[in-house]
Amino acid sequence: MARIWLLVFLLLGCARIPEAGPLAPLPPIRLEEEATLRIAVAGILSPKRSYPYWTLAHTLWPQATVLGRRGYGEVLDLLHKGQVDIAFLCTFAAAKAVAEGYGEVIAQSVPASWTRYRGVVIVPATSDRQSLEDLAGATMAFVDPLSNTGYLRPIRELKGRGYRPEIFLGKILFTYAHDRAVEAMIQGLVEAAAVDGMVLDAMIRKDAGLKEKIRVIWEGPEDPPPPVVVRKGVAPELKREILKRLEEAGQLPEAGIAGFASASDAEYRRFLLGF
Repeated sequence: MARIWLLVFLLLGCARIPEAGPLAPLPPIRLEEEATLRIAVAGILSPKRSYPYWTLAHTLWPQATVLGRRGYGEVLDLLHKGQVDIAFLCTFAAAKAVAEGYGEVIAQSVPASWTRYRGVVIVPATSDRQSLEDLAGATMAFVDPLSNTGYLRPIRELKGRGYRPEIFLGKILFTYAHDRAVEAMIQGLVEAAAVDGMVLDAMIRKDAGLKEKIRVIWEGPEDPPPPVVVRKGVAPELKREILKRLEEAGQLPEAGIAGFASASDAEYRRFLLGF
């Protein structure tokens, strides 16, 4: 017992809370079984834009080990092996973790008043393409094979219209970040891109000139927003503390997020039935 109190004392004494803009610093979370909390951030945004997630994690849990992974599949692998405690995921990847029994949804992001969570397909403003049917043979940027808005929703829509995407589309590439998909299209590397509408709206708010460079040719339905998932088996008291911190976290305008609210597996299980 003496060793445990000594460890906690040392950690509390050494912890520093980083600057986090509008995020209010909170005291360190109680350690579970003397282990440092492990948090995974997937490729929602490229490193230059995903800083808000890192800031959020380090502000709420100063002692945490924050792991960045390129794709959602890598984060799910960490969750499955019990190597991380918390993960920021997209809707489909989170639903997959829930359905396969190694993840649990405890909170979901709340879209800002000026956006909503849905998939969008965009083309350059100068493009002649007006609809998904016009994407025949087009080179296209997607985000991640497990991304709901950045791959699965538009692919499902194409299949629903009777197309085989692997034949209908031209070459495709995965950028592993929504903003990179937008930038790849603007730079002329691809002819169309599928991205998260929340991220796109946030990018346009930050750079008004972007709106003049792109055109939306398809918008998907509004889905349950990206959640925060914990590994299966996390102690109930720790889950309550994690949720409390998230609810007090504030907003992440760079991602179109106004805050976080309590959520459960049920909504994401229902979502997965559509696939």
